[in-house]
Amino acid sequence: MEFNCPACDTPHAFPEDQIPESGIIVACTHCATHITLDRTGVRGEDATEAIQLPTAEAPRAEQPARLAPPPPSPPAPAAPSPPAPRGSSGERVVDDFIANAAHGMGAKVSSMAESAMGVIESTAFDEMKAESDVPAGLAFPGFKPDASGAWTWRDLPRAFVALFDWRRVAFTTAGLWATLVVFGLLQWVGGWLGSKLGLLGTIFSVLAWATLVAGFALISAVMSYVLHQLVIEQRPSSIKSGIAWVQRTLTSVVGTPLAFAAVIAAAVIIQVLLGLLGRVPFAGPIVWGALSPVNTALMVASGLVAVALLYCLPIYVPVIYNEQTGPVDTLKRLLALYRNNGLSLVGYVLLTGLCIGVAMYLVVLPALTLGGYFMARFVPGAMGENFVLTVGSVPGPLALAPMPGPMGQLMGGGLGEANFGHTLGGILVGIGWNVLPAFLGALAVLVYYNAGCIIYSIVTGRKKVG
Repeated sequence: MEFNCPACDTPHAFPEDQIPESGIIVACTHCATHITLDRTGVRGEDATEAIQLPTAEAPRAEQPARLAPPPPSPPAPAAPSPPAPRGSSGERVVDDFIANAAHGMGAKVSSMAESAMGVIESTAFDEMKAESDVPAGLAFPGFKPDASGAWTWRDLPRAFVALFDWRRVAFTTAGLWATLVVFGLLQWVGGWLGSKLGLLGTIFSVLAWATLVAGFALISAVMSYVLHQLVIEQRPSSIKSGIAWVQRTLTSVVGTPLAFAAVIAAAVIIQVLLGLLGRVPFAGPIVWGALSPVNTALMVASGLVAVALLYCLPIYVPVIYNEQTGPVDTLKRLLALYRNNGLSLVGYVLLTGLCIGVAMYLVVLPALTLGGYFMARFVPGAMGENFVLTVGSVPGPLALAPMPGPMGQLMGGGLGEANFGHTLGGILVGIGWNVLPAFLGALAVLVYYNAGCIIYSIVTGRKKVG
């Protein structure tokens, strides 16, 4: 059966033999509008249902458990990237080798960026099925799910179903990798500028950290939205719809963690200003010593705010999604939740962290240890002295994850014997090596934020669907 989406007029086709007598609800692959089909075609005035942001109190108009999504459509082909602009014929290059090497580096970096964007685009348009087949055994031994159908702490291990779809893992890894690379490059440039003019170094450092927080918040919010629909609401979702939702709620999604970061930054800046007072000859140390209680209070306050941010991260997106709150209202709602359910929330978050830590220790750590051993055992010998010089030329800000064994001591070393080729290779190694912390971060983010959706459902008394 061929039909057009009533909302955006996108043409679709659906096998008629798969449409039951009672009809079926499918989703438009372009605008995510839900469309009701029967064997005669699109059904009347009730043919579409725009996806609205749900509230904590209002039930869904449809029973999500009965939704049957259409077969996933193939991803749209990526538009070919335009060729890199070349200089005019009149331009002369002093050193052809350096120019060619720099061009090669730019091509490789562009290729790596295009690969990451290709992963993001190819996964964003695929619709994921609801996680209705969550294994019943994913619960703590000796405990059964609540008979009333409510979400309880025994459902927290179900957060690991976030890892059961490679598209979620690939999208999160690619997004975090791009964020870490930009963060490292800004820190690197800021360090060089700081040696020339300290103020520029400080500006780039602040910009780097703001980029890290914002990028982390955006990627995490997209996945939290998707996982809330898949696991909590038992309805199909896609990364594309998550990106669209984040765009609509950008101020809340990014503004909430940035508010925490701004408080921490303010405390640090005040401590730095007090430290500058200590430079004053003779009187400086006395003044700084007299103000040491203020420094201590600011240190403790900034640490407490950082811990509060860590405990609020998994549940602040479900608050925005379910209650449609702005940045200020989100902070107020988080405060109210912790005021009324503080002990339970802390316990749930700690239990989630314990589960993630145990899984990392039992599964990820052995894999990294064995893989690192093989790499440290065979790769340096194959590459010879160029390996030491290349790894030693990795810029320190890009060396977020040290290489295994003694090779890790070389990263960021800045060996003087390295030539331009080693320096260029070191930069590329630093960029590529950040895939490892991005992958580990993606695993933790997916489980942590999926657990946050479950935790929010627990403290608000939400019932399971189906």
